Amino acid sequence: FRLGSLKLQEVPNPAEVIKELIGYCLDSLGKLQAKTEHLQRENERLFSNCSEVQKRLEKCMEAKEELEADLYSRFVLVLNEKKAKIRNLQKLLSEAKESAVDAKCARDSIAATQLVVKRENNYDASTDDESENPARASLPSALERRDSSLLGSPDIVDPAPRRKRRQRTAKPAGTGAKVAAYKAEPPAQEE
Repeated sequence: FRLGSLKLQEVPNPAEVIKELIGYCLDSLGKLQAKTEHLQRENERLFSNCSEVQKRLEKCMEAKEELEADLYSRFVLVLNEKKAKIRNLQKLLSEAKESAVDAKCARDSIAATQLVVKRENNYDASTDDESENPARASLPSALERRDSSLLGSPDIVDPAPRRKRRQRTAKPAGTGAKVAAYKAEPPAQEE
């Protein structure tokens, strides 16, 4: 391999040429040293910036972790409160359903009681026969009892057959045989 070639010539004053070569090398060395120092200072500045950024990053990471821990603790509190509220609302809903069922049962029993009371009140009340003649229906019962001549009158209707009719039409449970017995009676008793 041939890396290079030089043609040397004989110089009349070799000391000056060596002096120039040494001066050139010293100048190049000075420039390279200045460049190296500049690069070292730049490198140190970048390292210091990098260390500052790392410190900031570590502080940010710590702040982030603290914020996450704080948010998680708050979230857990809110979540537990929401769960408790949901449980409370479900409990209230079930209680409301139970009270609605109880109220319905109470209404049904009250309605049944009112129906029984109404039937009992209607037992002595006027029927269709009495409502046809309002003047007769408005007569006081005491006067009807006192005046026996009115009882014999064909215009006044005996209340006993009406009761029997009412009992036949009501047909309570378990009274089928009694209703059949009432129907089997001769019509003479109804008159």
